[in-house]
Amino acid sequence: MPKWRLIAALALFATWQIHAEDSPPGDWTAPEVMEFGDWSVACDNARECTAVSVSRDYLKRIESVDPGDYAMPKLWVKRRAGPSQQPRVFVDGTVWGKVDPEPDVAALLVYYECDGDCTGRAYNLKRIESGRYELDPAQAAAFFAESVKTSRAATRHRNGAMHGIISTSGLTAAMRYIDESQQRRDTVTAVYAKGKRQAIAVPPEPRRPTVKVVRGVEEPVPETYDYTTLNQKRGKYCPIFGGTNSDPPIQRFKLNNGQALWAAGCGSNPHYEKRIWLIETTDNQFKVFTLPRPEQGRPAELPILPNSDFDPASGQITSYSGGMCGWRRRWAWTGSAFEMVDSIEMPACIDILPNQWLQTYRAIPE
Repeated sequence: MPKWRLIAALALFATWQIHAEDSPPGDWTAPEVMEFGDWSVACDNARECTAVSVSRDYLKRIESVDPGDYAMPKLWVKRRAGPSQQPRVFVDGTVWGKVDPEPDVAALLVYYECDGDCTGRAYNLKRIESGRYELDPAQAAAFFAESVKTSRAATRHRNGAMHGIISTSGLTAAMRYIDESQQRRDTVTAVYAKGKRQAIAVPPEPRRPTVKVVRGVEEPVPETYDYTTLNQKRGKYCPIFGGTNSDPPIQRFKLNNGQALWAAGCGSNPHYEKRIWLIETTDNQFKVFTLPRPEQGRPAELPILPNSDFDPASGQITSYSGGMCGWRRRWAWTGSAFEMVDSIEMPACIDILPNQWLQTYRAIPE
């Protein structure tokens, strides 16, 4: 479904969504990431979708009202594309990937406003690792159905004591977004946009692209190396750079196919380090190859990246926008072009590790 059609459909049931283009870190979210109330959601190129109970609006509110809510558990919903895939619901009680002390959480419940702690049916949670739990898949549909009655959920310890409160304001819209992205609307597989069409009407999960990666090893640059040719090419794209002794230092990686990958500083801001990545061909020519941005079919960009490094073992360049939030992207060299390996985003600067950020693109490196 074209993006504009999806956005138009969503506008019918969510007038308060946020949709921003790339902007400076700190006030940022990618077009692939949608925010609905207190929730953020994204789907990648295989239409695998993830939603989480945090957003920039949620973060602003808890910062102004109760910073202690940083430690509240978070609710995650994950669903792969295809007619047979079901939504999976997770509770995460970790802060920066850690939990202390280990809670004995047993149930997820819908929280109702009352004089005291009023909760509905107890939905069973199974511990999958320290601080993380999964809702019994057989109870997910009932939890979603009850969640429309209120704007919060809760978790309880095994002894019945309250563990935490989770906002579900935006959950319904996030699930409808997933239904639309995976073309489930009007089928029996939809969470909220159900219809009479059978599951077979849902398109299968797209195959992920593969990337044939050229790996290598770091090779120290001789102290006597003549940087003239490198700096001539570099100067065309980096009007300001610190020369051969710049910070970060110039690096050279010898690739398995006889080529070389070079990284050199490309900017003068010490607080926002950028590098240009150049390929040295087998005939000792320096060439600039663009970095593709296949998320939503965006145009390729010059290989000038902030906070970037190359891992010779995986053959991947990794770049990220900042610290607690923003984006992280990876590319690999195939011998003739760069290809994107993956991209993740997180709009809200909160205690979520990058390995849990929202996936917007993923290929399979070989």
